[in-house]
This record gives sequence, C-alpha cells and structure tokens, in this order.
Amino acid sequence: MPEESFKPHFLTTGVGSLPHTNLEEALGWIWKCVPRAPHWPQLPRLGAESSFIVQYLNVLMEAGVIADVKTPKFQVEALDWAERMTAFYTLFFETVEGDEQALERFGFSAQGGEGFEVFCRDLERYGTRDAVLLKGQLSGPLTLGMQIMDIDKRSSYYNDSLRDMLVKALALHAEWQTKRLRQFGLPVLMMIDDPELYAYGAATHITITREQLIEELNLIVEGIVRQGGIPGVHVCAGMDWTLLFDSKVQLVNFDAYDYMQSMLAAAEPLNKFLTRGGILSWGIVPTNLIAWEENAQSLKCNLENKIEELVKRGVEEALLRQQSMLTPSCGTGALPKELAEHVYKLLTELGGLEGTCATQRSVLTTQSKLTV
Repeated sequence: MPEESFKPHFLTTGVGSLPHTNLEEALGWIWKCVPRAPHWPQLPRLGAESSFIVQYLNVLMEAGVIADVKTPKFQVEALDWAERMTAFYTLFFETVEGDEQALERFGFSAQGGEGFEVFCRDLERYGTRDAVLLKGQLSGPLTLGMQIMDIDKRSSYYNDSLRDMLVKALALHAEWQTKRLRQFGLPVLMMIDDPELYAYGAATHITITREQLIEELNLIVEGIVRQGGIPGVHVCAGMDWTLLFDSKVQLVNFDAYDYMQSMLAAAEPLNKFLTRGGILSWGIVPTNLIAWEENAQSLKCNLENKIEELVKRGVEEALLRQQSMLTPSCGTGALPKELAEHVYKLLTELGGLEGTCATQRSVLTTQSKLTV
C-alpha cells in the first residue's frame, strides 16, 4: 500500500485526456487547475498515435505484432508471425533481466509521446513548483484487448497468446513511464484506465474470470511499484469494486457522480481497503453537459452527502477523509474545449473550497474540510 505519509486529503488531479490540440496550452491549463498533482496531457485529437487505443503499445507496433494505428489489429496472418513474436519476447526478457536500453523500447513513439515529453521538459526547466505528486496514465488490458481485433475480427483479449503480449507490453510501459516521472523526486501516481472492467460478471463477458483480471492488473501494478510508484485504476462506470480491492492496486478512482450506488454496495470491503492504506479517488465533477448546472458548492454538498452514506455503512470517516482524492468523473478528451475547461475550473474551485453546506453537520474537524 502507499507510503504511510501519503495522505492526500482531497488532493485534486485530472484523469488525463484533454480536447486541446496545442500542447503548451493544455499543459498550462493543467498547471493552472491542478498544480499540486499535475498530470501529463493526453491529447487524442493530435492524431491516431495519441489515441487511447495505441498510444501505449508502440513496442508492439515496432515489432510488427500490431499494425494500423487507425484500426489496430494483431498481424497473426503474417508469414513471419513467429519471428515477430520472438522479437517482442526477446525484448521483453532482456528488459526483465535489467537491460535499461531494452526498457526504453517500451516507451512512447515520437508522436504518441508528445504530451508526456512536453510535461517532462517543463519539469526539467521549471522544476516541480508547488506539486506534491506527479500523475501518469495508461490504458488497461481488458479495454484494449476488447478494442484491438485479431485476424477473424474477434477481440484479441480472448486469445491467450495475444492477451499475454498485450499485458506484458502494458506492464513494461507502465514501469518505464513511472521511472521517467520518478526522476523528478516526487511521489508518482500511475493510473491504469480500464473502463471495460465494468462488464466483469456480465453475460457478454462470461468467459472472463476474476482471477485472470486480478493477475493481469497485478502484473502491471508490480512494475509500477518496482519503480517506486503508486498504482491506481480508473473505471468510469459501476462495477464490482471488490475485484480491485482484492488486487494489489493502491488507489481506486470511480465515477462518484453517477455510480455511487455500486460503491455503497462495497462499503465493508472499501473500509478494509482504506484500513490497509488504500486511497479512494472521487470522480465527483461530471464530464457531460450537466456540469454547466453545477458549481463548487453544489458538488461539495453532493460529495459530503455521499461520504455520510458510506460512513453510515461502516466506513471509518477519518480514514475516508484523509485517504481521498478528487477528479473529474472521466477524461475530458472527447468534450468541447469550453466544457472541458469548465470541468477543470469546477475541480479547482472544489479543491480549494472551505466551509460547509446546509446538509452537513454543524461542526467539522480540520481533517474533514475539503482543502488540499
């Protein structure tokens, strides 16, 4: 679990994606809105290489295992498929054995990594300012495995060998990214964005097992921890949260605005997760048009009411408050720019808001105030 000293106390950060196409503008917005826990800007509108699907899989693209950044698929029909697989696994095992140059191959492509590199250059030039945490992110294996097809147009996740390469590529990318951010001397939160996890247990995903999902997440988590990072998972829908609580994940980020009921159902396991040092990250700012109808005070009242509901179900309030973070409910990359910036403004205002709403208890401890 995270270092005992890391108690975020409603620290604010973003999920990752923004709709901007200008890197400097996007980065400036991040530093303005979430200066204490900035993240690198994931900008899907820059092109296919910066998309949620292939951005973190450059090593598989270079090895020829996956082709076509716009409609990616595994190239199992290639006559030299065995050689392509061998090239990937050779690189993988060289990295596992400690080859630093091999690990570099698991990073971004030049175009896909533009947002990450501008963030690192900014940190090198100006330092970490008021930041207490740096945040990175990558896509999760279930979501990518469901999106990337095999030659028969079937989700590659259902093919054991293709899934294995996918998970291993993501695990070493997460380790590489964490290592790069750790060089700036602050704690690094590395988030695995895997929204498809919501479907676990559904009839459409009946062949996917709990054990398999946990094993794959743990492989990615172990690489993050190996480089001194804090591993988290973001799912912007309701799901069986005990799957994450039973893994090695140290932070869970959920859509608290629309899917609170699923977390209420997991109150007891959540309390155990917090007791052993886990962090709950509340996606309390909606990332749709309803955000225009909200303000920081209304969102704070919403959050306080939901905290109260968890406490009624046995979650220890002091733990919950000191081990909570705040984010938008999802990424903002698909939103109109004005709406995305409004979402970040709400998050900024919420993170700095003091005082109480009418529905709160009249006396709050210092810990319970939503201050960073």
